[in-house]
Amino acid sequence: MSSSTLRLLPLHENRDFYEHVLELLNDEWPQSKTIRMRRLERSCNDLPLSYILVGDQNQLIGYCYVDRMFNEEQSVIVESVCIQRNLRGHGYGKILMKLLEDHLRERMPKIEWVYLTTTDKRHFYEKCGYEETSPRVRLNISSKLFNGNEQALKNLLASQPSSNTDSHVILQKGSTIQRIETVWMKKQI
Repeated sequence: MSSSTLRLLPLHENRDFYEHVLELLNDEWPQSKTIRMRRLERSCNDLPLSYILVGDQNQLIGYCYVDRMFNEEQSVIVESVCIQRNLRGHGYGKILMKLLEDHLRERMPKIEWVYLTTTDKRHFYEKCGYEETSPRVRLNISSKLFNGNEQALKNLLASQPSSNTDSHVILQKGSTIQRIETVWMKKQI
């Protein structure tokens, strides 16, 4: 399939894909459907935005989520990049990233940097033009919790000593907790 027959669409304008996205994401990273649906429902015309990659037969090919970076107005973070298992290895991930970057350049011209983290897809993102960078503050800043409290949060973070463990993420699976190396990557668009 050529990239000309693929479309990158905002999920909130295509609600009939919610269940398919839930299945796609839970196949890759199992999580409560209720929690996942709350995140999907936050997608809006500004940020955060959930995008779907759709083929010419209106089939879901992939998904990604874009949100603001804390205290970096010219930056966004891309999360949960995922392609249907049976379609991997055919270039759809690269197409999704290219269409996303084009969309950001066109519709959000103040965005200069795209950040992401990965545990096992570093080589893929390098092929897409991303390079390793130092860890950033990663918060769900679109949360209502931070509305009006941004300065207090900035002050709190500024008072914290920096740590080398910032480049790790703790994942919980069942009753076990394990640390997994996370690489931060960035690309100027």
